Amino acid sequence: MPKPKIFTYEKKAPFRDAFLFIIVCEGTNREPDYFRFFDGMSSRVKIVPVVSQIGSAPRLLINVAIAKEQELEASDERDRLWFVIDTDRWREQLHEIREECEQHPHWKVAQSNPCFEVWLYFHAKGQLPALPNISQCNNWKPHLPTIIQGGFNADFHPIAIEVAITNSKNTYQATGYFPNPGSTQLWELGEELLPLIKKDLDRIKDKFPHPAVIE
Repeated sequence: MPKPKIFTYEKKAPFRDAFLFIIVCEGTNREPDYFRFFDGMSSRVKIVPVVSQIGSAPRLLINVAIAKEQELEASDERDRLWFVIDTDRWREQLHEIREECEQHPHWKVAQSNPCFEVWLYFHAKGQLPALPNISQCNNWKPHLPTIIQGGFNADFHPIAIEVAITNSKNTYQATGYFPNPGSTQLWELGEELLPLIKKDLDRIKDKFPHPAVIE
């Protein structure tokens, strides 16, 4: 499915005092592609998706975060850093990231159970799907193309981030700080990002008359 012209917008250079919004992604493709959609939308924030080139274990992601903040000279008081992680692979080691975040107050975690596809699903639906086992990522990935024609496209479907925030927040359930199967904490990241881009996001959405982003 080609990218509609209505979603082609001129990327803006960030102001000198713009926020850095660093997003350390466990996945190497779908997650960074999603967040790159918003980079350049507003001059107020520079969105920096980061992936590890040496593996996705929690300790490696922590090292990547530290290195990227040093590279960009990030400020603890002004800038933000989020880890976008799944539950399916590293459940027993995810506590490492939570403990590390306690030492860095501007670090936060957006965990999905079992995987990032849960967040993408909520761009289109407001209730949990009737999957045979919602705790298995292999059941979520083939389900997305059945509810989003052509599958989720990072070139334009992220424009429905406000819908995803509402849907995932309304259905969110957790045990301690771990989201239950079919839940994701990405709505928390979205709520922090949205005020920084909302004016520009609304301007882009106003350019087209289509009543629904995802059919």
